[in-house]
Amino acid sequence: MSDSTALCGVCCLRHLSIPSTGWCLECEEGLCIDCKEHHSLLKATRNHTIIPITEYQNLPENVLEITRNCKKHNEILQIFCKKHDSPCCRKCIIETHNNCTNLIEIEDYIKDIKSSARFQEVEEIMNETAENIKRIRINREENLKSLQEEKKKIENDILQTRIKINNHLDKLQADLIQTLYAKVEKENEKIQQVLMSLEKKQCQIKEYQNTFENIKKYASDVQLFLSMKLMETNMVKDEEFIRSLIESESLCQVMLVMKDTFDTETITVSMPYIGKVDVDYSPSQVSIMKKKEKQAQMMMTKTTIRSIANFALKIEKKISACGGGVTGCTLLPHGKIAFANEQERNITVVKSDGSLDFKIDLHPYIPFDITFISNINTIAVTSSTSKYIKIVDMNIKKVLKTYDINSTCRGISYSEERLILCTTEKGFLELNLHDGSVKTTLAVNIKKYAYVAVRGDKIYYTHSDNNSVTCCDFQGHIQWTFKNREIIITHPLGVTVDNDGNVFVAGNNSHNVVVISSDGQQHKQLLSSKDGLGWPHGLIYDRDNNRLLVSNYVDAVLYNVT
Repeated sequence: MSDSTALCGVCCLRHLSIPSTGWCLECEEGLCIDCKEHHSLLKATRNHTIIPITEYQNLPENVLEITRNCKKHNEILQIFCKKHDSPCCRKCIIETHNNCTNLIEIEDYIKDIKSSARFQEVEEIMNETAENIKRIRINREENLKSLQEEKKKIENDILQTRIKINNHLDKLQADLIQTLYAKVEKENEKIQQVLMSLEKKQCQIKEYQNTFENIKKYASDVQLFLSMKLMETNMVKDEEFIRSLIESESLCQVMLVMKDTFDTETITVSMPYIGKVDVDYSPSQVSIMKKKEKQAQMMMTKTTIRSIANFALKIEKKISACGGGVTGCTLLPHGKIAFANEQERNITVVKSDGSLDFKIDLHPYIPFDITFISNINTIAVTSSTSKYIKIVDMNIKKVLKTYDINSTCRGISYSEERLILCTTEKGFLELNLHDGSVKTTLAVNIKKYAYVAVRGDKIYYTHSDNNSVTCCDFQGHIQWTFKNREIIITHPLGVTVDNDGNVFVAGNNSHNVVVISSDGQQHKQLLSSKDGLGWPHGLIYDRDNNRLLVSNYVDAVLYNVT
């Protein structure tokens, strides 16, 4: 317990150290028995709430840290401004709330607050949040358990794969050894046959030699002569036998050679892995309570949303360096702007003053729409004639990656780390830039020329064929469809959204720009051909600076939205 709470605050100012027995919640200081009595009798403080000092000391630390003094001016907060939903001190009112009319005494505003609906809502939301955290924690703990189970399963799969490989290698080994034995046996038989023939011939020659030796010793010259003739005939046959052996493959040196062997030194190249382990992410299955979501939103400070009837555009600068054939545009850092140029087949980037900065050639790829991906400083590009999405690196000014989405894509939008593609065949797709995977976000029938914008959990897209604009969520629930009877918009293309959910649309054939209210019920034409519009295609709203970029087919204009 600090000295400020242990001792009477009034007595301390009188240089007396007297223990406090009570605590004034309004004055935020301790009071001794005597001062407590005076405090409850004085006109200025008789309505103050005094609690026992022991009760005050048992309050949680975070409650003790709550002060009634203004953090900026260190004066007591006495007034509550309903307009700004903010408590104020005397100096706050003079500085920032002098023109506010909905000012009320805090004491009157907080009367019966513990029994108020707002207090109950806060309590219910806290309970709901605690329950959601509990559910999420259980889900994460179950995920940890399932990871271990999947780990064991994959370990077993790896072991089984290894066993299959071993079995296959054992079979290859057995087959090869069997082939080896068979070939050796066959060659052995051939050589044995030659040896048998040679042995037989060798016996004949030996017999000839013995006969010739006896004739030489005991026969007459006539007998010797006749025997020689017979011997010569036999020798010719024997020489013919030897020559036939030489000319045939019978005397070829037989060797065993291992051919087409598996190069063990290159095993890491030929078989770098026996499988891959990837991490897949699926949407959370946690059931989150959202009963009090609307109540929580009601408790937030309400922001005054301007009526579109008061919208007006003022030219900030005209841009002619974007080239001809502009079909899409996007905002870049430092005030730069990028344009998709289908005629020149490039991306044209202009500086903040509207002058040309550089161009990125995409030949033969024909760009249609573009969007800036801020976290990796790249531009995603679509084409009306290709089923590929290109990612262009703005640092090196070259195509970094190309993704095959197997569908013709026109409009494209990047928001809150979601790259949404507007395709003719498959509806809305979401491209994962980490692994290149593509999933269907919303399967809807989209016409040939359709642009898309994303804000929060809403998708906004144009129908060029039926002159309409649709707003829906990511589950496909249509919030509204704008299709005015007067047909103020014909062949709508580019679409963009401001901070309040108001939608700006470029009418290509009607040569105008129309703003539609966030609920889709109201509209107002902001620009027309009288303002110099000619076949507008792309639109992009600068939510940081409240500016609207409108790209015609041959030029562009940046407007301030007031």
